[in-house]
Amino acid sequence: MKTNLVFRMAEKQAAEVVVLPREEDEEGKEPVLKNQFDLSVYDADTTDVDLTHTRADHIPDLSQFSKIEELRMRNNLLTMCSPTLTALSSLTSLDLYENQLTEISNLDSLVNLVSLDLSYNRIRQISGLDKLTKLEILYLVNNKIEKIENLDSLKQLQLLELGDNRIKTIENISHLVNLEQLFLGKNKIRQIEGVETLQKLRVLSIPGNRLVKIENIESLKDLQELYLSDQGLQDIHGVEKLSNLTLLDVANNEIKTFSGVEKLEALNDFWANDNKVESFSEVDLLSKLKDLQTVYLERNPFYFHDTNQYRRKVMLTLTQITQLDATMCRQPTSS
Repeated sequence: MKTNLVFRMAEKQAAEVVVLPREEDEEGKEPVLKNQFDLSVYDADTTDVDLTHTRADHIPDLSQFSKIEELRMRNNLLTMCSPTLTALSSLTSLDLYENQLTEISNLDSLVNLVSLDLSYNRIRQISGLDKLTKLEILYLVNNKIEKIENLDSLKQLQLLELGDNRIKTIENISHLVNLEQLFLGKNKIRQIEGVETLQKLRVLSIPGNRLVKIENIESLKDLQELYLSDQGLQDIHGVEKLSNLTLLDVANNEIKTFSGVEKLEALNDFWANDNKVESFSEVDLLSKLKDLQTVYLERNPFYFHDTNQYRRKVMLTLTQITQLDATMCRQPTSS
């Protein structure tokens, strides 16, 4: 009896045909089929519902799935977080990647949510997250957000991704002391600031911004990966105290010297291609890094001085590396 009831409820929410207005040159085309999902394929006790790429224009009533923990509705036509979400208090993961959402709403009842992905939408403001105190992962990539704000309640957050927005200032995150990964690439940020209290940070990614200086990160002792490519950095000073750094990406900047990098004894990867380093003697600084495995150095001025001998000279200087630019140069030494 319970199975039949679930089937009847799902049947009402099956795919519906929506006839859109036609232009003159669209005569004869088939009507667009929206909401191409069938909830009857899911058992009543399912924990995972995936309605990705079903041309859904609303979040259906899923209250019959009392044990649901994960809901994925990527690549759809949603314009709002439907009120039907309020019944899904058991959700731990909600993925609404690539829809047409303009605001964050109707999430207050999702008090068990751990992961939320609202990337590739049209959201202009971070809001409506106050009740999500268990949230650990938040993706807001490629929206229209201009300010980091309203994250006061998210003290359990471990990953925050705000890349490809319109953010100018790193602010209002100093209380996120459990944050381990912060991604702010492709924004309009001019200064590294407001991160000094993030002592658990392991990954800091700020490529494609407007930085000219590495600063205010000396206290991040656990930092392992730092991404600062594609902007206006003049040098590498500011990283010397990051003793646990294993990857440093400063490609495509205005850097003229590698001075400072030789103090990063744990470094495995150094990406510094497309900079302004003239002298090959700068490469000698890297020879002190015994754990260094991968370097990207091409298209610096010293590379163009002798492109035919470039690889040979680097390999002779850096006998410890296994990869030069995009190509393996020797087999890794077995430990």
